[in-house]
Amino acid sequence: MKCPIARVLTMALVLGLGSGIAPAQNSTSSVPLGDLARQLKAQRAKSGEKSKVFTNDDLATLSPSTTAKETSGNEAGKESAKAPPAETEEQTHGEKYYRERMSKLQDRLQIDQRELSVLEQKLGQNQMQYYPDPNKGLLQESGPAALSDIHKLQDQIDKKKAEIAADQEAIDDLREQLRREGGDAGWLRAEASAGQTREAQERGQAANEPEKPENKKGTKQYWQSRFKSARARLADAEERQQLAEDELNLLQIQDVRELNPNVKAEIAAKIKAKEDEVSGTRAATEEARKTLENLENEFKASGAPDEWSETEAVTETSK
Repeated sequence: MKCPIARVLTMALVLGLGSGIAPAQNSTSSVPLGDLARQLKAQRAKSGEKSKVFTNDDLATLSPSTTAKETSGNEAGKESAKAPPAETEEQTHGEKYYRERMSKLQDRLQIDQRELSVLEQKLGQNQMQYYPDPNKGLLQESGPAALSDIHKLQDQIDKKKAEIAADQEAIDDLREQLRREGGDAGWLRAEASAGQTREAQERGQAANEPEKPENKKGTKQYWQSRFKSARARLADAEERQQLAEDELNLLQIQDVRELNPNVKAEIAAKIKAKEDEVSGTRAATEEARKTLENLENEFKASGAPDEWSETEAVTETSK
């Protein structure tokens, strides 16, 4: 009886163990992801692999090239889309700007040099005043009035020399600007001879055009711009007329004092040329004055406020 009973117990034990193993095998397919992650971590730990954790200290030791390589695609796109540093105004200048600018600077320098020559000659005349009237002869003046005139002329000469130095400095600055911008030096050399011609053409243009074309017609800026342009042209014409008349007067005095027939013939030719120049400058002044008058009449007819015609005082003629 014992043997059959033993066999039954043995078979029951075997079947029980078999049913316990089967569920264990099937359970591997339903292991939670957290458990799988822990299992993988355990496997890496056994294999000796370590994960690198980057800290702020690690970033500080990275080279610029390495950092640049690690920049994302979007960030790289943003960097490439950044606009280059804005160019300064002088980096955009071309040939036209330099030619026109040098023309004006050369013309201003020439006018100031001529005015200095006139002042110096007047100073010499005041120190030894000469009257064309032979009955008055040569008079040496040393009274208070004469000394006051001499001091006044000397002050004007000093100021004019300072203006000439400023003119030359402006020309030098323009040359340096051209060098920095990599322009053609010929742009400036060519203007030395053509400056006066272009300036004369500019003075002959109508003075009733606004300085800023974008100014809307009839606005305050529109009228002030036109008045500024017209008054500046009139002041420039008056200055040139006064200079030509002073030079003519000095030539006439020199002609009276000169005794050498050959020299007198040369002076006479200069006087004739200067008289023609005086006539031209007077005509230009009259034209500029007429243009300003027409502008004033147009302004009054427009009904614009009186203050719209006010501009900064032009002091060119007082130089």
